[in-house]
Amino acid sequence: MPEPPQKTTPVSGASTAPGVRASAHEDYSLETLAETVQYNEWIYELMRPWLGMNVLELGAGIGNLTPFFLREDRKLLSIDIDADLVRRHKERIPTHPRLNVECVSLQDVARRPSSIGSFDSIVSSNVLEHIPDGIDREVVQAMHILLKDGGHAIHWVPASNAIYGSIDESFGHHRRYSRSLATTLFASHGFRVLRCEYWNMPGFFAWWFRGRILRRRSLGKASTLAFDRYIVPMLRRVEPLLPRPFGQSLLIVAQKA
Repeated sequence: MPEPPQKTTPVSGASTAPGVRASAHEDYSLETLAETVQYNEWIYELMRPWLGMNVLELGAGIGNLTPFFLREDRKLLSIDIDADLVRRHKERIPTHPRLNVECVSLQDVARRPSSIGSFDSIVSSNVLEHIPDGIDREVVQAMHILLKDGGHAIHWVPASNAIYGSIDESFGHHRRYSRSLATTLFASHGFRVLRCEYWNMPGFFAWWFRGRILRRRSLGKASTLAFDRYIVPMLRRVEPLLPRPFGQSLLIVAQKA
């Protein structure tokens, strides 16, 4: 059920545009999501088969997934355009010789000659939905510039506009993704879509009920941690065995053609 409420929109250079930041909730924050270890590891394990050795983490926030991406001797560039989140990321995650954390946009990284075609993988978790229409295409184009030939863009995003509700509005979501929307976005920018899969079917109903029926604007720390403790282990065991025609989240894996 967790989807980060405080992400910035990677639209331009940090020096000229601070980005768009969703409203914060005292009971549901990036710090709460840092405690959802099983959920974070689940996302990582779903992404892992396509991760190369030189990875760019987009919209890294305070680094909830950063330690996972550093596994297996990977080199990692973690970026966010929110200076406060970058500061907190550096405070939380120990200095590491294979980790570089920067306050910069993806588009600005793509303007560095040394970065063009240098990354095996570009990853994000619940980031793309915060990017305004039109700018999202610029970001995907920047991914194509930065990836090596055959490299992978791997992104975990909220799924299905049918459950878009008050929680999404509160968190600053511009959209939730269908398979067709995500596929079109990447295929139209030189990518071959390898995977576009729904996950977390129970979360679909929970998000719909809380956001569309109850009109709540947050999830609450207790329910978030309960989901991590009791539901995620079941999802990791059972969902890979089932057809998943819908879900709360969508994993898209696209290869630079």
